[in-house]
Amino acid sequence: MVITFAFPINRASLTKFKEIDNSQPATNKEASTYTPGDGPGGANKFPSMRRFCLTESSILEALIVFSTHAIRMRDTRCCGVVLRVFRSIIPEFGNSRHMDQATAAPIREFISTEVLQASITSLHEPYFVELQKDLAQLIATILFSYCELTGTPKAILMSLPGLQESAVDKCIDYVNRAGMQQRQQRAIVLDLLRDLKGVSISEQGRISKSAAVVRKERSKMQQEFMQTEQQKEAPSGLGRRTPELEGLGALFNS
Repeated sequence: MVITFAFPINRASLTKFKEIDNSQPATNKEASTYTPGDGPGGANKFPSMRRFCLTESSILEALIVFSTHAIRMRDTRCCGVVLRVFRSIIPEFGNSRHMDQATAAPIREFISTEVLQASITSLHEPYFVELQKDLAQLIATILFSYCELTGTPKAILMSLPGLQESAVDKCIDYVNRAGMQQRQQRAIVLDLLRDLKGVSISEQGRISKSAAVVRKERSKMQQEFMQTEQQKEAPSGLGRRTPELEGLGALFNS
């Protein structure tokens, strides 16, 4: 049995529909930057979603403020995602031809102050030990992108206790050297902030003392256990007198 359709098939329209369908983006990433069509009303006249969010101040300010608070959230997955987002958008507010410098300057100062402080604070807390490399990479990205444009990142680092200006200048110089890889930048920042890094709970119980001090304390402990009860009660060395037993002896003699 053959089924026939009463309406003829327009193969030209099907071919055209197939061509249109193949031009659609296949992934969400492509869709966020997909701009098909030319002419009046075409999508080429509109920016991508990323570019729109970065250039619209009313949206950008709220996103950056929220993302800054997310760095301090005690959720490693949420914090890790926000750190990657910041690392991708920080260079946009440097010497970028796509960004208006009048808009980029205050955003750059906010990132150099609030975002940098939040990153250092999270780096100091034991909860974020697993994200210390990501936090150090974000700090290195700020130093690499903004230190030539503003002195705020250096001022924030100088306000930390125990950091010398020479060490901060050396870190900034190494981070901004040509050909420096990201892992090298991260290692330099971690070395600069080594005294401020948080320590995991499992590492907090370890005692970092020399072997001689440990042996000395161990010998004191052994001496404490070897002392008798009389020596502990009479630290002056006189000892305790033996109680008189004359009455007890007289009882047996009788």
